[in-house]
Amino acid sequence: MMFFVRIEDLKILYIGSLNSNSNSFRRYKALTQLSNNVIALDTEPFLNNSFKKIQYHFNIGPGIFRMNNKIRFIAKNETPDIILVDNKPYLFSSTLKFIKATDAKIKIANIVTDDPFGLYGRSWYIFRKTAKLYDVIFVQREVNIDELKSMGVKKVELCLRSYDPDFNKPEILNKDDKEKYGTKVGFIGSYEDVRASYIAHLINNGIPVSVTGAGWENAKYWEIIKPYYRAPFAYGDEFIKTICGMDIALHFLRHANRDEQDSRTFELPSSGTFMLAEKSKIHLSLFEDGKEAVYFDTMDDLLNKVKYYLSNPLERIQIAAAGYNRCITSGYSHKDRLIQVINTIINS
Repeated sequence: MMFFVRIEDLKILYIGSLNSNSNSFRRYKALTQLSNNVIALDTEPFLNNSFKKIQYHFNIGPGIFRMNNKIRFIAKNETPDIILVDNKPYLFSSTLKFIKATDAKIKIANIVTDDPFGLYGRSWYIFRKTAKLYDVIFVQREVNIDELKSMGVKKVELCLRSYDPDFNKPEILNKDDKEKYGTKVGFIGSYEDVRASYIAHLINNGIPVSVTGAGWENAKYWEIIKPYYRAPFAYGDEFIKTICGMDIALHFLRHANRDEQDSRTFELPSSGTFMLAEKSKIHLSLFEDGKEAVYFDTMDDLLNKVKYYLSNPLERIQIAAAGYNRCITSGYSHKDRLIQVINTIINS
């Protein structure tokens, strides 16, 4: 029985983006540290063509068909123990059924980090039709568990985000970097109206907030935020230096995705930076409020806490250090999460 198989001996087909700047690529790297036989299918080449938007939004197009044919070919010729899909909706029902017909013992799982039933769920059209054909689906939101089970999915498990300790780590900035990236209060992330309103409230009350992310230009509150806006994106070293340059890193959840935690939940404290985050039940379970991170729930609460921790740097530094240690000691890395994922799959 697979129950007795060691993870390092499993043959795993990984299906996901291998863009070097993506979290999925870093999860793939962590997976290769666990198993000696990981086959990777990069979804990016199948999507990057003139049909990209159609394929992304409607899950149909020549690249999607080629991807499914490739998955079938690998499943038939390699017969992996596990097929692990990393946050992709593109597998047709015919492909999933073909895999099981090839070898019923192959376990098929999907780690779904997006919200397939949320405001932007239209790009998960195929997944909603095929979800019940997976052996296990891992989700980020408790609300997705009941939603998927009501559709006949056999096994749905909560699997929170994680971080790469080789990438998301403290970095001491030199003089030039401090000048470029240093800021008292900062936010890194895409535009959302709630986020912008809170940041504008801070700025209007004398707290400059450096903002890095997409979608901010010419959106609501832009004229207030514009003087403090840095760039639409930050990757690689720039991403880490942007975070490490903050005395206070703001963390707003994405309401359109019904998030209660996300990648920044772990990327900020694992970088040794003080995290002032939006309060949620899951956040409170991950980092102790006032000791390993600090949480806010209203505009004025945020403003008061920003003022307090700017005026109390020693307390801020102690909390940041405790948050960093919590990441290390509580199994929040990609590798630790994937051990939980693989063990769940092989026992399903």
